[in-house]
Amino acid sequence: MSLEQKQNLLVKEIIDKGFNIDNFQKFIDQRHDLEEWDYDELVDVIKKFQDQQNDYFQVLKCNRTIPNAISNLENLAATVVGYEKVQKGIFMSTYVYFKIETKPINWVVKRTYEEFIALKNMLNKHYNVPNIPNQRKSPVEFTYIKQLRHLQMFLNFILLDQEIRSLPVIQDFLSLDQFQPNQVIPYTTLSGDFGIRINKQISCFIKQSDYFLNNVTPLQKKAYKLVKQLMKHMQQQNQTLFQLSDVYKELFKESKAQNARLKDCYIIASHLFEQLSKIQTDNIKILNETIYAQQRFQFHQIIPLKDILNQREKHYNQVFDFSNKLKSKKEKLYQQGEVVKWDLDESYLDSFKLEQIKSTPQIAFQCMCKTDNSHLQVLKNQFGQINLRAYETIDYVIKYASTQFKDHLEKFAQLMTTSINQYQKLWTDTLENLAVS
Repeated sequence: MSLEQKQNLLVKEIIDKGFNIDNFQKFIDQRHDLEEWDYDELVDVIKKFQDQQNDYFQVLKCNRTIPNAISNLENLAATVVGYEKVQKGIFMSTYVYFKIETKPINWVVKRTYEEFIALKNMLNKHYNVPNIPNQRKSPVEFTYIKQLRHLQMFLNFILLDQEIRSLPVIQDFLSLDQFQPNQVIPYTTLSGDFGIRINKQISCFIKQSDYFLNNVTPLQKKAYKLVKQLMKHMQQQNQTLFQLSDVYKELFKESKAQNARLKDCYIIASHLFEQLSKIQTDNIKILNETIYAQQRFQFHQIIPLKDILNQREKHYNQVFDFSNKLKSKKEKLYQQGEVVKWDLDESYLDSFKLEQIKSTPQIAFQCMCKTDNSHLQVLKNQFGQINLRAYETIDYVIKYASTQFKDHLEKFAQLMTTSINQYQKLWTDTLENLAVS
């Protein structure tokens, strides 16, 4: 094939299709002389370049995270073991401290709800971590128990991520007596670099995730409310069972010696409803610690996932808007024909003559506005980072949520099996007691 045919192939496949000429030159390394290429070889390398560009991936440098004491620990677990109310003074509010134990390193600290929120906000600037619901002031002890379980899930989530748990702020939070909130956390990784990626696969995944989250949000909310409503009904039923037990105790006392069998039935009935109440209390606890806790956690995790999708869309719009403005600017500059105003990238002059650049708009558009092109590349890289981060975060959270839900559902089923056995034994004992009464 002639040199002209090879040049025409490059114009058609690289320039006309909007691929960056400079990137293609870097891709073919030092073989810039077309005479060195045969036609089929050139077709093959162009296809490989196009495939690479359609899957835009780069690794950029950042500061390196220095591993801390828990970075590589096996079986690492931080447990919120309880809470403590502390009165600061006569005219001051009562503080609630949650006690955290970290194994196997044996750290023990106390943190307020506000300190958990501060940690979450610090991490959210560069990392995606679970949401923590707003604290509700309540004198009811059950409120603190619910908060405790949610904080426990928050810690479990972030400690599973080695990048996050290696941050100095995590070690500070779990080990120091005094935690400094509102610290500025620089973006770092253990490897000292981070990836950016833009491709069709991620775009399709993001589109499907957006659709899924929009549709699952009202259903998650409904499930959360229904489980909460079920617990309320169970608590009301439990109260009724307890009251029935008390009534039959009073009937037993009042029956005196009127009828021995009647007295026996009253005391058997009182014992039956008392035991039913105890089993129901256990069932409420089981539901609260498994299905309800997990539904509450999942419901509140939809918000940060939507936040990262909104951030991604914001960065995408910045790239799209700037790209369109730059395209209009280049068209205007080309029409004016004043090359001195083009801000030419002189590296292109190694491959193209000035007259060739001036006479070919596709080449001119890639060569001009060097400063603006650099800024567009920065915006594209920022989008690529949030794009990959959104993909990895959503994928991780959904997998984590499914695993956690399965584990909690299994625990619920196992504990309820024990509860059913307790019911069976209670009814059997009741029938035996009635038989001998």
